Amino acid sequence: MSIVIPAYNEAARLSVSLPALEAGLRLLQPVEVIVVDDGSTDATADVAVRHLDGWPSATVVRLPWNRGKGAAVRAGVAVATGDVIVFMDADLSADIADLPRLVGALEHADIALGSRAVAGSRAVYERSLRRLSSKVFNDVACGVAGVAASDTQCGFKAFRAPVAKMLFHLGEVDGFAFDVEVLALAELLGYRAAEVAVGWQEEAGGSVRPLRDARRMLGDIVRIRRRVRQLATTMVHRPDPASASSPGVLGGPSPRPAHPGRPELVIDLTDSPGPALVAGARTAPTVVTGFRSPAASH
Repeated sequence: MSIVIPAYNEAARLSVSLPALEAGLRLLQPVEVIVVDDGSTDATADVAVRHLDGWPSATVVRLPWNRGKGAAVRAGVAVATGDVIVFMDADLSADIADLPRLVGALEHADIALGSRAVAGSRAVYERSLRRLSSKVFNDVACGVAGVAASDTQCGFKAFRAPVAKMLFHLGEVDGFAFDVEVLALAELLGYRAAEVAVGWQEEAGGSVRPLRDARRMLGDIVRIRRRVRQLATTMVHRPDPASASSPGVLGGPSPRPAHPGRPELVIDLTDSPGPALVAGARTAPTVVTGFRSPAASH
């Protein structure tokens, strides 16, 4: 399993959260941990290198400038080597004890979505505005982008590795709305997604500002809808028969007809998809690997 942690000016948080993560992962080895420094102006990368030194498998990726959470997760997914890829926030706001259940959902799905809104979840908000804005944004995102999820923005999601590689290679959104784009693309490609109730504790000092970020995120959602519709008209989808929808699972195969005389994107989900199978997809962001533990280098 690979765990991707995007971080922007998170030196103080990582000095606390990485030791806590190491303790929580002792029974889940082998685990690859990838911290992506999203162009921080503090000592985020140095702190990550110091605390990851000696781990069985760990990598620190430095982006040359701040691009956004979506870009950071995309860079981490690009270098991940595990069969399962998980991303979580640097403050460990999601309960690490729920990680086995989240990953376990991949036995019957391609994507597992941590949710703070389904029955059994345990979400504690420090700001009532954060709870309200999350619900409003989720409703708008689902309505505009055409995705089905109770909590699109929970920063705790797991993917089968080929699925993550495909979705993030196709992704373009650098900001907080990247989750919506990933789910919209997954719906388009017929991937199965399951929701898992998780514990979540809002930490003070988070980078999300509901009022400041709302306008940009809504603009991204509109662009996501437009782009997914364009992809749908230029794609031939050969669904995997094993991906049929079932109760409690979101999504399912939706074969699309070919358009004679029009350029087409052909994705065969019966193979293990990767960047080489995608024509005209966006090139993965350039990253600089600042640190890789010896065990992870071969």
